[in-house]
Amino acid sequence: MIQRASATALRGSRALAGVVAVTLAAAALSACGAPTSPSSSTTTSAMAPVKPSSPIKLTILDGGGDLKGGGQAAIDAFVKANPDLVSSVDYQTAAGTDVTGKLKAQQLGGSVSTSLVLGGSDVLGAAQAQHVLAQQIPEHSAGLPVLASIQDAGRAGFQKLSDGYGLLIGYDQNGPFLDYNAANLSDSQVPTTPEAILAWAKDHPGKFGYAAPNNSGSGRAFIMALPYMLGDVDPSDPVKGWDKTWAYLTQLGAYISSYPTSSTLLAQQFGSGQLTMIPTVISHDISFRQSSTYPANTGIALFSKQTWVTDGHFAMIPTGVSPQTLYVDLALESFIVSPQAQAMRMGSVLTSANKNVTIDDAGPTAAAFVQKWGRSGFFQTAFRTGAVHAPLTPSALQKAFGLWQRNVGAKVGG
Repeated sequence: MIQRASATALRGSRALAGVVAVTLAAAALSACGAPTSPSSSTTTSAMAPVKPSSPIKLTILDGGGDLKGGGQAAIDAFVKANPDLVSSVDYQTAAGTDVTGKLKAQQLGGSVSTSLVLGGSDVLGAAQAQHVLAQQIPEHSAGLPVLASIQDAGRAGFQKLSDGYGLLIGYDQNGPFLDYNAANLSDSQVPTTPEAILAWAKDHPGKFGYAAPNNSGSGRAFIMALPYMLGDVDPSDPVKGWDKTWAYLTQLGAYISSYPTSSTLLAQQFGSGQLTMIPTVISHDISFRQSSTYPANTGIALFSKQTWVTDGHFAMIPTGVSPQTLYVDLALESFIVSPQAQAMRMGSVLTSANKNVTIDDAGPTAAAFVQKWGRSGFFQTAFRTGAVHAPLTPSALQKAFGLWQRNVGAKVGG
């Protein structure tokens, strides 16, 4: 069944009830000391956390946009509640593709200045492959919430993707689905199958596009959903199981003028009218309409064979942090998945990392936000439509990125 709705018809709506997330808040805890420089993740994993005797500085590196939408506010709340443990926080951002290199350089230099890393499976996969992350679970589970109390099967499945090298701090049903410029494309004209999109792109060259998957959540969701929609042999194996997907993306690439290097650049192209239709995800559909990057009348449509690829972000601890930093990291992570902190993060997604909290628990501000921007009535039905699948494992995702770059991204307009 095809479901679509224009933004005009869906504006000014009532609050969307959805699972929104979070868990038992962690109490006041500690801070971050001078880092040491162990040479392997085993060193930090085997090290016991030690509560610092005086407040110390945290350096938090965001490789996935987690500081936005209440993420930084939640961390600031932790710091405010623990002045005896945290003296200050240095917030840093980096492209997901640059995080591993930064950590590797610090570790090779013998001085790990980054306390905590935030990012998605792409960040975790690349960092894990280079052995720059400490394994938190089960080694340091005692310093974290009981995961079974805050994660259902879907969240637990996503948590499992980390192999214990990250704590799930954000989770949503994600996408992909389609956003389109309703001024140039009517509801009845929206192509909602991969084959129809290819035909439409051929007739409208340069008007459909998606961002490079290695640095875009929407681009990543799009290519991971295609194997299911196209009937590939093994959607979990981009190397041996994606023959139809790679062939399709190569064909589609002949009518795509560029692959923006980030979701933000893609949004700007769509908002300016350069693109008429793009695959998107929930957080982008909401946040880019809120910021007026997307047109006010942006339309939305599900695929006729809707396939949801879940998404989540992790908090990760670099190899080589001090025992004091490790102690604070575990405390901060515990707070980040608390009801208080997760409520602050509800400014861009409708579900979250904890199974227990709904939008009604998030307070009037979040409810008003969802009422205004959450496309009430659409996502409620959409979440019950189609199939839900976990994303690729971090290692498989890295292989998919490499294959995409060589076979698709390097042949723009090919």
